[in-house]
This record gives sequence, C-alpha cells and structure tokens, in this order.
Amino acid sequence: MSADHIRFFAGAARLLEGRAAGEYMEGFTSHVRREPIGVVGQVTPWNYPFMMAIWKIGPALAAGNTVVLKPSDTTPESTLVLARISKGILPDGVLNIVLGDASTGEAIVNHPTPGLVSITGSVRAGIAVAGAAATQLKRAHLELGGKAPAVVFPDVDIDAAASAIAEAAFFNAGQDCTAATRVLVHESIHDQLVDALVRKAETVKPGLPDDPEAFYGPLNNINHFTTVMGKLAALPGHAKVRTGGQRVGEQGFFVAPTVITDVRQDDSIVQDETFGPVLTVQSFRDAEQAVELANGVRYGLASSVWTRDHATVEQLTRALDFGAVWVNCHIPLVAEMPHGGFKQSGYGKDLSMYSVEEYTRIKHVMSAH
Repeated sequence: MSADHIRFFAGAARLLEGRAAGEYMEGFTSHVRREPIGVVGQVTPWNYPFMMAIWKIGPALAAGNTVVLKPSDTTPESTLVLARISKGILPDGVLNIVLGDASTGEAIVNHPTPGLVSITGSVRAGIAVAGAAATQLKRAHLELGGKAPAVVFPDVDIDAAASAIAEAAFFNAGQDCTAATRVLVHESIHDQLVDALVRKAETVKPGLPDDPEAFYGPLNNINHFTTVMGKLAALPGHAKVRTGGQRVGEQGFFVAPTVITDVRQDDSIVQDETFGPVLTVQSFRDAEQAVELANGVRYGLASSVWTRDHATVEQLTRALDFGAVWVNCHIPLVAEMPHGGFKQSGYGKDLSMYSVEEYTRIKHVMSAH
C-alpha cells in the first residue's frame, strides 16, 4: 500500500492545476501561480510509522517543498530506512529526518523556518501544535484522533457485517484512528449482532509476527498498555464485558479483543479514544437517533453505514459528521481519495490531490498590457 501511495504522489507532482488566465480589468491579464510553501515540518505517529511517513513526505515533495520530519521515538527505524533509500535519489537537504522525543517535535513546530507544520497524533498534541503555529501565524495540518461509529440497520447480513466490523475494530490491535470502535445497531437485531460480534471476537487471536494464526500484535508500549487496561478497569458498573477485557499472557502488551454492551452515550469508553482492541455496542430505534448517537462525540474522522437500502445510505452519508463514510465496509483507503476529519479530529487532508494542495500557496500575478 505504501508503495502505491508514493507512486501516486510521484505522478501528482506533474498534475497541479490552476485557473485559466483572464482579463478581469481592461488592460490587465491575471493568472494564478500555485507555489510550494518552502520548508515544512512534520511529525508522524507510531501506529503506522512507514505509511504515515509516506503520507507526509509524498504530498510535500510533490508540491516542491523540502521536509524536516520527526518520527515517533518508539518506531523510528522504518522512517530511517526510507531516508536511506531516498539518499542518492533526492537532492541533499530535500528530506531531513530528525530523531528525538516530544521536545524535538516541539522544536520543529516552534522554529521560525517551516511555513507549515503537520502532525498525525492525539488531540492533545494537535492542540499544542495548532497553538504554537498560531503564535507565528504559520499554517497547520492536523490529523488527530477518532471514535468511528459503525451504524448497522436491520436489513444486513448479520454474520457478514459482524465479521467485517470486528476485523475493522481489532486490526492492528485497534491502534488506528479510523478503527470501528462504536457499533450502533437497530434495536430489532441488537442481540443477534452482539452474539455474532462475540463469536467473531473469540476467534481473533493476538500474537507475535511469526505466529501465522495471529490477527494482531501487541500494543505499542508499556505506557499505552497501562492506559488501555486502566480504561477497561474503570468501566462503569452498568457496562457489560461480553468477551475479552483482559491481558493475554504474562509477557508482552497483548490485550484480548473486547466487546462491551450496555454502555451509555456519556460513558468515557464511548466518548474518548481508547486506541486498543475494544468495541462498544449501543442500540437505536430509528435513523434519527442513530445519527444523534453517531455524531454525539467530539471526533469526526471516520464512520460506516451498513444497510442494503439506498435511501438510508443517502440519508446517513449526508447526515454523518465525519470526513469519511464507508458503506457496507470499514477502513479501506485509496491514494486517490482524501483522508481527514472534522471537529477535534483535526483539519487538512491526507492522500489525493487535496493533500498536495495543502502543501502549496496561491499567488496572483497581474500584468499590464
């Protein structure tokens, strides 16, 4: 996938478009130049370190910028491999990788040279970057957290929907900002879908990369593992863990695939990003309530709708307040389409020509004749 994305951006470098020149005042001709910003600063996360580096440098370089990028301090190696591959292909100084902790990222953001700073990370980190950028009136590109709903209507194939949603929830141990984390299901099929989700979850195995039966690996680090386990331990009394909810094994940061029911909209497990293999289930009575529950979080990155009814698809894709809405699927991404959210999931787009345009500036040129 990462190779496909970099190929897309390589081609996108030749496809920047602008408005046609024209005479909007007698005796003068105007046209627009789309130019690179110059130097851009970027910070990538630990959950998909190589792919996120491609998502950052691809559009920035395609637009003609130079890049200073800091990978996560827990997963820097694949980005260094990318830098070594680029040596001798890119001119010296075009791609610069800087290693360090959060203070290094802060130094990049606060430095006066970058004209744009971009981060993929938590809401907390995004707010800090946006605030620092604002003090210098530099542009910010923020791809932050998510709490994606999967809205399931009663006309679906229950087993097929449950299987696909569970895979979208537990892939990469749920360490994905677009992961399906909240199932909203019509009350008429609530129990059947829960049973199907539990059956599927109980077949999903975490493990090491050399285990052919493992579907996902460990959480990234001890601090994140402790946070996820703390959220599970702090579940309110009315919530019911139908499967999972515990550590797997005595070594490593493995968490069992978890399905939780009987949660309420204002519960922390519903409202706050967990970033682990945890799925909650709520029921709704009609489409209006489904939309209310789906939109009733501070995030707006991704969502999905599961139904065979075209009218329902049109209604929900219009009403859901998320930057991506999948229909009868959840999580696939393509280089040609934009990825980015609303509300506290940030602003700016990754992938597609929209991301390349993020890394440009617009200049009006007027000539007298």
